[in-house]
Amino acid sequence: MRYHDERSPSRWIYRAAVVLALFTGFGNMPLYGRYYIGDLPLLAWSGDFLANVKVHYVAGAILVAMGVYYLITYFRGYARRQLTAMGRLRALLLALTLLSGLVMALKNLPGVFFPMGLLMSMNFLHMGAAVFFMLASLGALVLRAGWLRWAR
Repeated sequence: MRYHDERSPSRWIYRAAVVLALFTGFGNMPLYGRYYIGDLPLLAWSGDFLANVKVHYVAGAILVAMGVYYLITYFRGYARRQLTAMGRLRALLLALTLLSGLVMALKNLPGVFFPMGLLMSMNFLHMGAAVFFMLASLGALVLRAGWLRWAR
């Protein structure tokens, strides 16, 4: 079984979803219309807040689906590898980002109301965890620290 193989399409789908989620996450603040990034060719959609949010939700849904799939395969014992220390840190930060993002998406459903303090806390948790996930991923890339190592 090619679990987390470098040539696996799931690796590239994960990378594309992470880059898209981070790009649209910063665009939700709305930076791209203000700093003319939306005026660049093929990036006009990034200046539109609603289009940006929809793309962010799609990228988040892909990451949640992939996270559930890999959690199931990891804990069912299909993997012959274990998470490294950097892999555990990134998994924790990604889980915090995705869970807080799910709570933030739930608030948009009709009839769902959260207290303002919870919404602010979830917003800061979501943004902070995403930024720390990005920094940890960049650090892992520089240090060539992977997610997994072979189990002993």
